[in-house]
Amino acid sequence: MATLTVLSFGGGQDSTAILYKFIHDESFRAKYAPCNFIVVMADTKNEHKETNLHVESTRILCEKNFIPFYLIDPEQYASGDWKGGYVSFLEKGNRIGSKCFPKTCTDNLKIQPIYKFLEDYVHSYYATERVGRKMAIKEFVRGSGKIDVLLGIAAGEEKRASTNEESPHKWMRECINKVYPLIDLNMDRQACQDYIAKEGYIIPPPSNCILCPFMSYQELLYLARYNTPWYNKWVELEQNKINANSHVENNMGVWGKKLLPEALALAEKKFGHMTYSDLKEYKMSHGHCVKSKY
Repeated sequence: MATLTVLSFGGGQDSTAILYKFIHDESFRAKYAPCNFIVVMADTKNEHKETNLHVESTRILCEKNFIPFYLIDPEQYASGDWKGGYVSFLEKGNRIGSKCFPKTCTDNLKIQPIYKFLEDYVHSYYATERVGRKMAIKEFVRGSGKIDVLLGIAAGEEKRASTNEESPHKWMRECINKVYPLIDLNMDRQACQDYIAKEGYIIPPPSNCILCPFMSYQELLYLARYNTPWYNKWVELEQNKINANSHVENNMGVWGKKLLPEALALAEKKFGHMTYSDLKEYKMSHGHCVKSKY
């Protein structure tokens, strides 16, 4: 039995369903978080307004239920150019996220910061003698057992779930037990939405950065139409990257060789008939962070 359970909270539907399960389902609590339970979210600084509103309401809900909730700042827990958040990282190096590049943002802005925070938390809360380089976590685990980390991956997305043995980091293999409650309970994305609604809550949108390069054409169309300043900013960032790397043979943008204006034109051609309601409904049911495995 884990004496410390951490919910890796993304602000979307899956991790929200896990939190509500913890609050409202006694048998769930007994199985997945019987002792100390905390909720931790890493802020990318590029979350949608609706996500930020949901995160704030979640913080208040946790406070009412005596659940520690931590929204951690990349300035403190991210490394290098990632410290300012996602857009700052792009600006500092004339970079752009692309469908052609490996997805590194989840690791640098979500996973690494959460475990760096956890090192500080364990040292502070459990008064370990050492801290830094995961020494506090190792010390805690030697005396209290592995830390359970609950991850919001829904049934049907099993390929995203990594085993504890897959981590390249010895400390993680020895100290962290990754747990996927939604897969255990056979709850897919629709089941999570249904559960959230059944408990009387507003269903939040899927969690993803505003400028996630793995969005679909429909989501690009939504961004350009209804969040135009951010679309324009993205075009600017992409063009800066293209200009700075004009000497590179395969100088890729967000959609590869197809730059954002061209991708938007194609989106309009394919999905221009979709109304605001159509696009909003699509956006509510599609998360594009499913490219990440953790």
